Amino acid sequence: MQGSYRMRAMLETMPRSLALFVALSSLLAVGQETPDIPSGEEPAPEQVIIVPPQPQAEPEPLAEPQPQTEQIIEVPTPDAPPAPETRTFEAIPQYTPPEELDEVPAQLPGPTGPSAMVDGHPREGAFLSGPGSGIFLAHHTLMLGLGGLATQLVPRLIDASPPHRVPGQPEGSLGGGCSPADGVVRLPYSAFPVDERPASCSDIATGPQARVAYLTSTLLGAGIGFASASIWQFFNWVSVRSANFGIINSAFGSMFMGGMVDLITGHNDAYATAWGSLLGGMAGGWLSAILARGDFALNKMFLITSGGAWAAIYGALIVGIVATTGGMSSARTGLDAVMLLPALGAGVAALAALKLNPSIGQIMRANLFGALVGGVVLVVSGLLLGPTTGFTQSPVPYILAGVGALGTQTLVSLLWADAAADQGGSAASDKKTLVWW
Repeated sequence: MQGSYRMRAMLETMPRSLALFVALSSLLAVGQETPDIPSGEEPAPEQVIIVPPQPQAEPEPLAEPQPQTEQIIEVPTPDAPPAPETRTFEAIPQYTPPEELDEVPAQLPGPTGPSAMVDGHPREGAFLSGPGSGIFLAHHTLMLGLGGLATQLVPRLIDASPPHRVPGQPEGSLGGGCSPADGVVRLPYSAFPVDERPASCSDIATGPQARVAYLTSTLLGAGIGFASASIWQFFNWVSVRSANFGIINSAFGSMFMGGMVDLITGHNDAYATAWGSLLGGMAGGWLSAILARGDFALNKMFLITSGGAWAAIYGALIVGIVATTGGMSSARTGLDAVMLLPALGAGVAALAALKLNPSIGQIMRANLFGALVGGVVLVVSGLLLGPTTGFTQSPVPYILAGVGALGTQTLVSLLWADAAADQGGSAASDKKTLVWW
């Protein structure tokens, strides 16, 4: 400890000694460089400045560090756990109700109105829901508009036509049409008020009352058709296939109801027949929209449409057979019978579509081969039996054509392996199965 004190004292006095040494060296240098100036006076004695050393202060002794004492921290001993028989638990903590708020926050209303999705598909626009909505709207608007016009126009044209025999009346009687020479207005125009009753045959179809009826029925039907179709397509997605399928079924339904009503009325009530056709077309269109909701499989649509078309073809062949054998009362009856069959054939094909699942190629192939073979057999057999009497006096051409078409369709449908055709005929060992299911 004493050696460190001495060293510290020497370090503190060293600056003072250095400053004294520098001052003495400066004085000596000035005295040596200054030249002697001769003068009459004696030089003054040199003045020596003596700087007395300053007393050195002894450093204060450093305080000896106090020895560190160990701090003892007492840790409280934990309480002994309670005995099992005295232990208690709180199964349900005590509920403290939250503080009541002075103001209840206003809840934002949820989204209202139709969304941008309908039946799992994005909407095509703000009004049209699907790609077939435009076709669907045009179909129902035109069907009811033109159908309403037909309910007023067609019967008036028949009633204003020249006198003709009404089906069911004896030959030579002219119970239909209008005769200007008779001057008698037939029902239902004779029941009109005098100022609204047609004055001539031409007034029945072109008079003021007729024109008002045409305009009213057209606008009213088009308005009902557009409104009903708009509501349906807005809330239901409609594809192009479904819209086109509805047009075909409307035609089938209109033919069915028109032919049935015409048969029931004995071909003597044009108003009933026109209204029946309109209601049948509406039923077919809406039945398609409900059953084929959304999108409809293209192969099923081809199957149902082909079933209706072939039912009409086979029905026409049957009518030809009956007519050539003398069993047909009138051509109009045969026409009504043919009009009934497309809807029935389409209905049978729709039931078959629940079980069968043919491809479009299979259906088109059966249609093509059946129509080709049936048509060729009909023409050839009719010409061989006689160009003038073969089609009008013999049922053979119609029988052969029907059998040929039906047999060809059956063979092509059952005895055609699509798997071998796709592989170029190289899969000779493939098992042949029925291609319709």
